[in-house]
Amino acid sequence: MAVRLIFFLLVFANLIFFAWSQGYFGEGDPNREPDRLNQQLQAEKLRLLPSAVPGPTPAPAPPAASNAEDLACRIVGGLGMANAEALKVAALGAGAEAQLMPQVEPTLYLVVISDLPNAAAAEKKAAELKRFGVVEQETVALDGGRQEIILGRLPTEAAAREALAALNKRGIKSARVDPRDQPPVKARVELRGTPANLLQRLPQLIAPYADASVTDCAK
Repeated sequence: MAVRLIFFLLVFANLIFFAWSQGYFGEGDPNREPDRLNQQLQAEKLRLLPSAVPGPTPAPAPPAASNAEDLACRIVGGLGMANAEALKVAALGAGAEAQLMPQVEPTLYLVVISDLPNAAAAEKKAAELKRFGVVEQETVALDGGRQEIILGRLPTEAAAREALAALNKRGIKSARVDPRDQPPVKARVELRGTPANLLQRLPQLIAPYADASVTDCAK
């Protein structure tokens, strides 16, 4: 009798444990498989991604080839300043690039009596020079009413010093040598443009200038 009672108690205890483990008496064990599946949010959307394996760095794309056409370049020389300016304006109007390049004139060395305060002083000095036998002289008016008398324009300093020494021997002591930079008298014009445009228009551009000469630009 006691044995049967113990058997039924064990069966009843197993039934109670089974009901408890299935959550029939309240919160179940969160570690059970059904609970873990319920805690996953949108588990059906989960997927595994392959791990990124570093590969070789792709070579940079080669630069695009340039399709720009090389510019033609010509230098037009033998022009006076006024004509060079006019050619530059005409070339720009024709769609070419134009650069004015004045030709530097060599320095002149003047034998001169300068800083004469006014015209009366210049006339007096000119008369005095004539008495010393100096016929070749040029009186030039300066700013502020001042005057100067030019007795010679020489290409080198040595030649100017020699001319001054000759005047000193005549008794003229007020003259001196003065180097002067000369304003450009002529200029060249450098023209650049596409061959189709520049070379076609160039004869028309230089036609008004009989003394114009055309050369290639230096490389």
